[in-house]
Amino acid sequence: MEVLLVDDQAVTVQVYAATVSKTFSGARVHTAVDLPEALKIAASRALDLVLLDLTLPTCSGLDALERFRRAFPDVPVLVVSASEEKDRAEACLAAGARGFVAKTSALTQLPPAMRAVVAGESYPLTSRPTASPSTSLGT
Repeated sequence: MEVLLVDDQAVTVQVYAATVSKTFSGARVHTAVDLPEALKIAASRALDLVLLDLTLPTCSGLDALERFRRAFPDVPVLVVSASEEKDRAEACLAAGARGFVAKTSALTQLPPAMRAVVAGESYPLTSRPTASPSTSLGT
């Protein structure tokens, strides 16, 4: 199992690397701080999974995802983002990500998300309860 973590925050990478190692015994973890480095590593490895942050120094947002997917369309990508917006998750899935996890819930959602994506499944953002319409308490 070869996993690439693409994030420019060292502490985040350390947490993700530990989570990958705990989830996939014996996994080899590679790290990149920006998209050019990620593309270079991906060109020299047979990657089974990429965890991609959308906010990178050299490009950000869907551009990073789309550029990686164009270069390596067969490598499954799990986006890990600071955004919790459902629209952002749907846009990532539409752009070719196999999954989306908000960083705020990464500690609990990352292991099942990684297992699902590696198994060829998708991992959509967990639905959050929506506010119900207010009801009148009497008039």
